[in-house]
Amino acid sequence: MKGARLEFGSPISDAVSRIRFAPRTNNLLISSWDSCLRLYDVEGSALRLEAPSQAALLNCCFQGESVAFSAGSDCAIRRHDMHSGTQEIMGHHDDIATCVEHSDESSILITTGLDKMIIFWDPRLKRALVSKSLQVEVESISLAGFELMLAMGSSAYLYDLRNLDGLLQSKESKVDARIRCISSASSCSGFAVGSVDGRVAVEVSASSTSKNTASVYTFRCHPRAKNGNHHLVSVNDIVFNPCVLGAFVTGDNEGYVAAWDFQNRRRLFELPRFPNGVASMSYNKNGDLLAIAASYSYQEADELVEPPQIFVYNMDEDWFGSASTGRRKNDHISRDRKSSVRPFNAIKYNYKKKKSRQHSEGILLYGRPICDPTVVTFEGQFLGNPRLPLSSSICLSFQIQSLCLSPSVSLSVAGQLEAMSDEEHHFESKADAGASKTYPQQAGTIRKNGYIVIKNRPCKVVEVSTSKTGKHGHAKCHFVAIDIFNGKKLEDIVPSSHNCDVPHVTRTDYQLIDISEDGFVSLLTENGNTKDDLRLPTDENLLSQIKDGFGDGKDLVVTVMSSMGEEQICALKDIGPK
Repeated sequence: MKGARLEFGSPISDAVSRIRFAPRTNNLLISSWDSCLRLYDVEGSALRLEAPSQAALLNCCFQGESVAFSAGSDCAIRRHDMHSGTQEIMGHHDDIATCVEHSDESSILITTGLDKMIIFWDPRLKRALVSKSLQVEVESISLAGFELMLAMGSSAYLYDLRNLDGLLQSKESKVDARIRCISSASSCSGFAVGSVDGRVAVEVSASSTSKNTASVYTFRCHPRAKNGNHHLVSVNDIVFNPCVLGAFVTGDNEGYVAAWDFQNRRRLFELPRFPNGVASMSYNKNGDLLAIAASYSYQEADELVEPPQIFVYNMDEDWFGSASTGRRKNDHISRDRKSSVRPFNAIKYNYKKKKSRQHSEGILLYGRPICDPTVVTFEGQFLGNPRLPLSSSICLSFQIQSLCLSPSVSLSVAGQLEAMSDEEHHFESKADAGASKTYPQQAGTIRKNGYIVIKNRPCKVVEVSTSKTGKHGHAKCHFVAIDIFNGKKLEDIVPSSHNCDVPHVTRTDYQLIDISEDGFVSLLTENGNTKDDLRLPTDENLLSQIKDGFGDGKDLVVTVMSSMGEEQICALKDIGPK
């Protein structure tokens, strides 16, 4: 695989927000926070157009080859003529416009903004067709034919563009953290979402007509660390390969890009780490070019490390083979991680080139596997240079099945890949999908009545105030919160661009069976077992309601709140006579 960095006469001076390949050519559309829309000819290695605007551009998309649209921080939706370089404002949102997509099938433009509105436009008439008010802000949208996917909070929704008056259909995303990106599978039926805590949820099938073969599971892009903690890094973008069935690529906020086979639940390869986080990615129409925007994305305060850069990788067949069957032709070794796995079933190790650059001829006498079936030891000597080491060894990520020597002083090692995806990335089905105790969320997005972790305690926010931007360019959020278990008041001040820990809070209803003398309760679970490890609540009003109702012989259903390993009865949901 060969990668090249795109060269610009005047460098991109602020964060890249979105990159898009054109529908039929290898022209790359680039929107950025420096208020400029750029069109780059990847084949000709030349910048074809640079169109400045009046506001930061947060998203962009193509309409055919000659027209593009952008969403700006001034709430405007702009139409750009790529031939003449002219632009015009087609309409506005009431708040910052964040997402824009054009459907070629229905000739409809879809935009969303921080005003919690989704607007469907007719680009030919330059007017809005339908506007819908949503409950929360849309984080990401994706199109596949007439199906529009929307990510809002921790949920995914499906919308049919053939019925603009229809309702959004909820699609369970199987992650309970905030979704950062959503992507529809163009070559098959389904979608994938990436969350702010580093998880990916996949629901796709090999055939759009076969629902029984659907793959539904979640996994983490980074394996668990040695201390047992998860690597909580936001998955910023997911793109499916348009021509390789079963393959998609993820990019995260730490600069890692990995390709995955969704049917066989395995990682195919990982690119060397990029200098910045991965802000956006795009495949060309043939799926043989992958563009990657390495740029800070204003998720963390310390992201301003390197200037934004755009790389294009040539994704030839040898890197994917047949993703759905798991066959691979070559090997790839990540140079940035010791824990990386070679996801192919054969490698070639050139002993001569590794050990000596002086000697051009020689024969490796023999090689053999030793006790450890994942280690190869070389023993012998090179003719004409007896000073070379007589033995060496390398470690592999699969068990050795055969060795083959050749006169060209290379050793071929064939082996069977060992369940990489199960051991390193733990793909989880819908039934056993797990979650960490907390997930990261940008402080500026946490609102009143939301949850936050302060001093390692799960709290409910009762008041939020934001200070003006200081000399370092970051506003600060002042949180006043109440511990959800003991009711104590806690406060914290966090820069609005920093991430805070947010607890997972769940509520479960149980039927009360008995109350012991020492204050413990016996609760009936859904599967017919009993839960006997909870005490009565400390709230006097709730405590008296439970005792009085139980003493009167009524059926009681209590609500148990769970968060960060703690549980407590928080409500009496239903009281009725037996």
